[in-house]
Amino acid sequence: MAEGALASDTKESFSEAAEIARLMGLPSWRKMSSLSLVNQIEQGLPLQAVDRVAQVMAPDDPHAKFTLLSRSTWSRLQKRSRQQLTREMSERVHGVARVVLEARRLWADDESAMVRFLNRPHLLLGGRTPLDVARESTTGADLVVRIIGEARAGVAV
Repeated sequence: MAEGALASDTKESFSEAAEIARLMGLPSWRKMSSLSLVNQIEQGLPLQAVDRVAQVMAPDDPHAKFTLLSRSTWSRLQKRSRQQLTREMSERVHGVARVVLEARRLWADDESAMVRFLNRPHLLLGGRTPLDVARESTTGADLVVRIIGEARAGVAV
């Protein structure tokens, strides 16, 4: 199984926090509880989490990470011995990771449909894309997760 595959692809079941941590490439994802994920975000996610989330949200775009962090911020963090995001950056990456995870669940067999959904303007989001709304705030990410949840439940969205 590929490193980035969802936990639901296996017979083992993991918590929501563990699945998000796995998507972000956190090393201790199997043991991740909701509280430990909160603590990790407060302390700052590793820079590699940006790469991991960007790779899933836009697999064909090597520059997708720069929609989560500016190029200058990316370069500055890469030069540090401790490549760690700030709390604010970590919250943004976590919000997008939640949205991507939910979209992967809905379009499990069709990655291209998932990517189209994430990057296409949506009527319920005022013509903004789900990724744009998720990147702006945790409230925006919550809204997109809710819309995806409604779609999973069969509600027309």
